[in-house]
Amino acid sequence: MKKPLAIRIDAELLAATRDFARRDNRTLTNFIETALRRRIEEMMGPAPDPNAAKKKGHEA
Repeated sequence: MKKPLAIRIDAELLAATRDFARRDNRTLTNFIETALRRRIEEMMGPAPDPNAAKKKGHEA
């Protein structure tokens, strides 16, 4: 479930973010959410694949 979030952001950063979202054919929200997910993955490593056990079982 998605939750609304109100934040303050520098006007120039917001303008650039809107521009890049438009170039990537994304909504501003989707662009920011995707950027946050990528950054979190960089910091924590990728999330485990929930199908990994199934895949491994098929290889045996």
